[in-house]
Amino acid sequence: MDMYEILPYTKELDQRLDRFVNQESVNGTFLQSRRFLNYHPEGRFNDASFALQKSGIIAAYFPGVQISSEIAGNKPVFVSHMGSTFGGPIMGKPFYNGAKIQEVLTEADAYLSQNFSEVRLKITPALFSEESPDLLEYILEHLGYQRHTELSCSTPLSKNEDPLNLCDNKHRHQFAATENYKLTYRDLESDEDFATFYKFLEISKAKHQTKPVHSLEELKDLKKRLKKNIRFKSLWLEERYICGMMQFLFPQTGVVHDQYISADESFDQFHHTTAMHVYAMREAASEGFNHFSWGISTEDHGNILNENLYRFKESFGAKPCVNVTFTKKF
Repeated sequence: MDMYEILPYTKELDQRLDRFVNQESVNGTFLQSRRFLNYHPEGRFNDASFALQKSGIIAAYFPGVQISSEIAGNKPVFVSHMGSTFGGPIMGKPFYNGAKIQEVLTEADAYLSQNFSEVRLKITPALFSEESPDLLEYILEHLGYQRHTELSCSTPLSKNEDPLNLCDNKHRHQFAATENYKLTYRDLESDEDFATFYKFLEISKAKHQTKPVHSLEELKDLKKRLKKNIRFKSLWLEERYICGMMQFLFPQTGVVHDQYISADESFDQFHHTTAMHVYAMREAASEGFNHFSWGISTEDHGNILNENLYRFKESFGAKPCVNVTFTKKF
């Protein structure tokens, strides 16, 4: 009987892992691909990714990094993956069933317990998974992992309905006011456009005492690496940039995700962010996407709900969903 084999990550596995994530898994997205993760410069993370294979077939992939946590007594902690929105485990299609998933995850749990004092697994949410994560969540809980949630949300889209109709009266009135202006909604194209987008993104983040996760050069690199999964849109009043958005595209599950919004907050002729979101949702709906994802509205690992932020997203027709992290201490 063939046993499961642990494959610690090496660059020689890149193509094989990306094929697994993109074509052979039930919950892989470009965010777990090495093509995406490898945009991070060497040395930023201590990569601890690994896969499990049986009879030469990858059963599961755990993209992750090793950190040292003071809470854990400076012992090694496995986190999936600090360079991505969510990490794993990513499950292979032939192994995502009641007969096999328990043995796969039990093997992975044994490997993790031997090498780390704590594990934090941020799994692919249902919104971005080709199959429901319920089975994965059930097995992890029964292996002793604790479940933690962050509140996210998305607006359902349909080719047959204008997303503006899902918005509240306030936004519909705000958008109606923009129709008197000569607006252009288009892709960001030139280096100058990108520099403008990034300048206003930095200003916006600074107001909340934070900085963008990515540098300008990293955003350009990501756009080149992942042309089918990342795009930059912008809204212009004649020749003036007034708002921009970085979007992640998940065609396998029909989701467009609003990753960054970058607005010129000195502009006050109308609510440009309202217009930007309506244009973005309309475009996604016309392309056949099923959901417009807004991301989380919680802080402190889900312990605090930003009620104003969540209410803002609800006003665009957003409905709740959750991002789930599983943790275990050994």
